[in-house]
Amino acid sequence: MKYLKLFLLVLLTGCASSGDVGFRQQVNFAPPLPNTNPEPLVTGPKAIAETLAKGGYVIYLRHGKTQYDQIERERDNRKNGTFDLAKCETQRQLSDEGRAEMRLTGGQFRQARLPIDKAWSSRYCRATESAAFFVDGAEATQGLSGEGDFGVDPSIKGRVQAFLAQRPLPGKNHFMMAHGGIFWLATGFAIQEGHTVVLDPTNPKVIVARIGPNEWGAVAQMRP
Repeated sequence: MKYLKLFLLVLLTGCASSGDVGFRQQVNFAPPLPNTNPEPLVTGPKAIAETLAKGGYVIYLRHGKTQYDQIERERDNRKNGTFDLAKCETQRQLSDEGRAEMRLTGGQFRQARLPIDKAWSSRYCRATESAAFFVDGAEATQGLSGEGDFGVDPSIKGRVQAFLAQRPLPGKNHFMMAHGGIFWLATGFAIQEGHTVVLDPTNPKVIVARIGPNEWGAVAQMRP
């Protein structure tokens, strides 16, 4: 409620640009603005399974549900210099619900046997832990770890856009587990915790597919 009030205050005071509003939505977990995301090109588990089986896409996931009461902890740790990507206790972490959901969803994702070229995750613990449920050996990279640094590192947007634009080997896909904030910054698209957005690395203006955490089982069953 505290963060929703802050978000509404920004809107009412008129102190934020439309870009600032989108950024605050992703950081503060407010609902996305209506009609700000294009409809996916591919819908339905069968069509999604067939599309991903052919390869050529970026499978981007946002980490699982987190403990929102740890938002202030992470922010305070940044301010006082104790935040450390190598120390999970200084960060916002997965909730028990998020961990259980990622374990179930990750198992369903593995059953889909999708062709993966390379797999990466953000260096944040909530992302590396989530990724481990889906794939083995995801590389934790700073290229997907920009959350929290938007205001001090203007290179993050271009860096993430370049990361998303990497083309996988023919017939395979790229797997990425990261954050909502950097995804919005790079694409303008919203993504909820635990959800997946499929992108075409050659065309960042469209969303190929959206897959909820409870939908991977159906996709796996339709795998050709």
